[in-house]
Parts: sequence; C-alpha cells; structure tokens
Amino acid sequence: MGLGARYAAGMGRVSGFLGKACGVFYLAAILISLFEIFARYVFDSPTVWTPELVMALCATAWMLSVGAVTQQHRHITVTVMEILVGQRVWQAMRTAAVVASMLAVAGLFWASYTPFTRTLNHLERSGSAFNPPFPSYLKAMILVALALYFLQLLANLVGGPGSAQHDEGLSDRPLDMPEHGRG
Repeated sequence: MGLGARYAAGMGRVSGFLGKACGVFYLAAILISLFEIFARYVFDSPTVWTPELVMALCATAWMLSVGAVTQQHRHITVTVMEILVGQRVWQAMRTAAVVASMLAVAGLFWASYTPFTRTLNHLERSGSAFNPPFPSYLKAMILVALALYFLQLLANLVGGPGSAQHDEGLSDRPLDMPEHGRG
C-alpha cells in the first residue's frame, strides 16, 4: 500500500470515527429538548439556555461530521453525469471537483482565520439572557471543520479505493461495512 493509500485509510478512519461520535451530540440535543418541553409544559418554567445549547450541539455535530460525509461521498452530487459521460470522464470530473473544493475550503479557512483570532482577544458572547460564548466557540469549530474537510478532500484525491481517483461510484454501505460485504 502506497503512502497516499495509507494516508487515505488513516484519514478515513478518523473521519468515520468523528462521524459516528457526532451521534452523541444529537442525542444530547434531543435529551435537552425533551427536558425543555417537560420544564416548559409541566412546570411552566422554560429555560433560557436550551435553544442556544441545542443549536450549538447540532452545529458542532454537523461540522465535525464533514469528513465522514466527504469520505463516504454522501454529499449532494449529480450522479446522472456518471451515466452520461463514462467512467474515464467521470473520474476526471470528480478529480477536478475535489481540487476545486480544496481551493474553496482553503479560501474559506483563510477568510475565517482573522475573525477567529479577534475572538481570542475578546470573547464574543451571544447577547441573550443565557449569554454563552458560542460565537467564539463556533468560529473555532468552523476552522476545525474546514481543516478536517480539507484533509479528507486531500485523502480523496491521493488515496486508494474510495478516493476521487479510484472510486467505483456511490456506495450504500454503512461506514463500518467492508467493501467486500456488498451484495
């Protein structure tokens, strides 16, 4: 296995783990929402912290799962083109799309870096009654997500099976199902 394939496999494991681990954030958001419903409608005592916390948990899960979505090719794509243009042209189109995505992500990272560094000097808060520092936290998470996204795009570009260069098409297999287990 070459260096690119080893990198892609390692990054795929990291992305897959993070994608699965994000389920905990969604579970916590559901439980907190249930608590809010109970507190609001049973005790007539709504919380001030639930809506912002649920949004921050879901945003965190969504951002951290970007690598898994990219690694598994679960993002929106126009698959009819694969049928129309043939495998060789389709692979070239996918490679071009990965390179364009890498450039866009690098640009977003560059544009997001300065607003993030400002929050290091002055902690930004939401301004609500709860007033958490979620704006600062989410700016940091955006940079983490963009880094994960870029690294997974790089893995898709240089890796072995499942990468932009060697993918056999979209797969309906779960993250943990081996390729040879498909029917």
